[in-house]
Amino acid sequence: MNTQQLLAAPDSVRNSSTVLFGAMVSCGLSNAIVFAVTSGYFWLHNTPGVPATASDVSTLAFTLTLIGAHLLSLIGPLAGGGWVVKLSASGLTRNTLLASLFAAGLCVWVQRLPHDLPVPLWSSIATLVLPLFALPLGVWLYKRDH
Repeated sequence: MNTQQLLAAPDSVRNSSTVLFGAMVSCGLSNAIVFAVTSGYFWLHNTPGVPATASDVSTLAFTLTLIGAHLLSLIGPLAGGGWVVKLSASGLTRNTLLASLFAAGLCVWVQRLPHDLPVPLWSSIATLVLPLFALPLGVWLYKRDH
């Protein structure tokens, strides 16, 4: 279904699609950004030829990198909020709330998948909380600018 067909669809289909698409954009971009930043960090600190003592992962450096990755990942929910406004047929507040909750659930689910490295608890909490506030902020910013 392309955008024109979606905009011509009945309100119930359009609102359901809005919630799903907004949440997927929010969670997808956020997780991709966090993955790219943290992978880049580990790649830089584990480059072949670097002495073993220099390649030890510093907890403080990784924590700062993870904080930066979470802040940069706010792009995802902000973009998701813009899409919620663009696609909503009616009930923008309801669609925003549902998309925020669904995005937070998706992000936490992806965060809880088995990883080789442990994920700090604060990072899991940030993954849950950020979409709840950033997606409505994206809706508000998009409505203010358009």
